[in-house]
Amino acid sequence: MKVIDFRARPNIAEYAAYLRPRLEDIAKQTGEFGRYAAPDETVNGFVDQLVTAGVELAVVAARSRIAQDGSWELTNDLVAECVAPHKDHLVPFGGIDVTDISFALAESERCIEHLGFRGLCIDPFQVGITADHERLSPIYELCEKEGAAVAVTMGGMPGINQPLRCGDPIALDEVAQSHPDLTLIGSHSGWPFTNTMVAVAWRRPNVFFENSFYHFAPGAEILVQAANEMIGKKMLYASAYPFRPIAETLENFKSLGMATEVMADVLYNNAHGVLSRIGALNNEAR
Repeated sequence: MKVIDFRARPNIAEYAAYLRPRLEDIAKQTGEFGRYAAPDETVNGFVDQLVTAGVELAVVAARSRIAQDGSWELTNDLVAECVAPHKDHLVPFGGIDVTDISFALAESERCIEHLGFRGLCIDPFQVGITADHERLSPIYELCEKEGAAVAVTMGGMPGINQPLRCGDPIALDEVAQSHPDLTLIGSHSGWPFTNTMVAVAWRRPNVFFENSFYHFAPGAEILVQAANEMIGKKMLYASAYPFRPIAETLENFKSLGMATEVMADVLYNNAHGVLSRIGALNNEAR
C-alpha cells in the first residue's frame, strides 16, 4: 500500500536545535506520551528512512518565527535547499510567521513566486489567534488566487503557552466558507476537537486534515469510525516525525482499524489528490 506522509521534517542540526528544548518541555507535561528523541541525521538519511518504511513522499514544511524573535528554526530557503536534490521524495511547504502580516504576506509571495512552493504552513496559535482571524485574510486570498494550499497548525499543542481555543478547528469552517476555492489543511488538528474536525471536514469540500501522532491519544478513536463512515476522503496520514519514529508510527497507524479501501485513501490517495490539485507533484505520472 503506497504512502504519503503529510507532516515530517528531517532532524538536521538546524531543526534539532529548536526541537530538543521543546521536547524536554513537552515531556514534563505529557509523561511518556509523545516521548521520542530522533537521532541526528542528514537529509539523505531522512529520505533513506522514508524509503525503508515504504513512504513514497513526505511534505516538509518550514518553521518560521523570524518576526517574533529573530530566529528561524527551519527556514524557507533551507527547506528549498534540502528538497531540491530529493524532489521525487520530498514536497516543500513554506513556513510563514504571522506576527507581522506585512512581512508574512511578502514572505508568502516569495515562497510561491520565487521558491516555487505550492503550499504554506501557518501557526496562528503562536501569536494567540485563531485561524479565522482577520489578520490572516491576505494570506488566504493570495493562496486562493494562486491555487496554493494553506496548512494551519492546530490541535492540543502541548508545551505552547497559548489558549487552547487557538487550536480549535471550528475556525477552519469560516475560512473555508469565505474562501471556497482555497485548499485548507488542518495540521495535527483532530484531537482533542475530534467531533468538530469531523464536522468541518464533512461539510466543507475544501478542508482536509491530518491528526499525526494524536491518533494514538485517548479519545481519538472516533476519527477512525468517522473515516470509515463519513470522511474517509478528507483525512491525510502524517507521522509528525521527528516527534514520532517514521516506520513504527506508520505500522501503528495501519493497525487502527480503518477499512482497507479507506486506509488506502488516507495513506495515499487523498494526499495525492491534494498535491495534484495544487500542482505540488514533481512527477504527475505517479
